[in-house]
Amino acid sequence: MDDDLDTMKLLATIKKLVYSGGTHELNVRHNKAMAHMTLMNPFQDRFQEIREFRDQYIAIRKMCDKLGLNFRRCTEDAKAILKEEGNESPTTAQI
Repeated sequence: MDDDLDTMKLLATIKKLVYSGGTHELNVRHNKAMAHMTLMNPFQDRFQEIREFRDQYIAIRKMCDKLGLNFRRCTEDAKAILKEEGNESPTTAQI
């Protein structure tokens, strides 16, 4: 990075260290759980602009993608929600 003055590579390195601590391969389960909790419980600071909050969310989402996290509902949850809405026998597409 120093020889080429590659600022994009520097930025990528900084993001890797900040978002994953540079050890995302060492504590995979812990890092996945923390990333999931951070993404599912977003918190906007009192004087934080909405753009900054959005950028923060997008950065966390990218980190989750890098860790290989997938977010979706399980089949039983979807069936329960559809049942509450009055759909007793949902199709596969609805689930």
